[in-house]
Amino acid sequence: MILFGKPKREPDRPVLRPEMTPIDWIMECVALLGLLAFVGTMVYFFPRLPGRIPSHFDAAGYPDEWDGKSSLWGLAAIAFFIYTLLTLLNLIPHRFNFPVRITPNNALRQYTMAIRLVRYLKGTLVWMFFYIQWSILRVALFNSSGMGEWFLPVTIVIFLLPLIVYAVLSLKKS
Repeated sequence: MILFGKPKREPDRPVLRPEMTPIDWIMECVALLGLLAFVGTMVYFFPRLPGRIPSHFDAAGYPDEWDGKSSLWGLAAIAFFIYTLLTLLNLIPHRFNFPVRITPNNALRQYTMAIRLVRYLKGTLVWMFFYIQWSILRVALFNSSGMGEWFLPVTIVIFLLPLIVYAVLSLKKS
């Protein structure tokens, strides 16, 4: 496994695209619904926003920087970029870095697990950005105090736990 630098190309690595199962379709729909919720919420609330809104939250979840309401468009751009990038990335699983050597015998299993992990991360990221947007709107419009102090620890667990599970499963029966 290479963490930094250009990965060494394995010439015998098969080029496969695993078929989508119902769980894959559900994960894609969850991510797309998150993106639609993000856009719908933004379109509905943007005209109602005051001129200055929270643009950054501290580790405890309280706003500590404020900016113009147009800064919300930057958050939308990042969410769209991540969604698009991870969607496109899933088209080339044979180019991913894996913790095990990819062979014709394990390629389909490894690619399927890796693609599913990327789908999970895509949905989680989109909904995380929605929650950040919702927190900004709540503070700006409804006098909420912030995101809540649980946001950071829960986010860390939501991202790290699946990565650990993936690594264990990937190394098992490689």
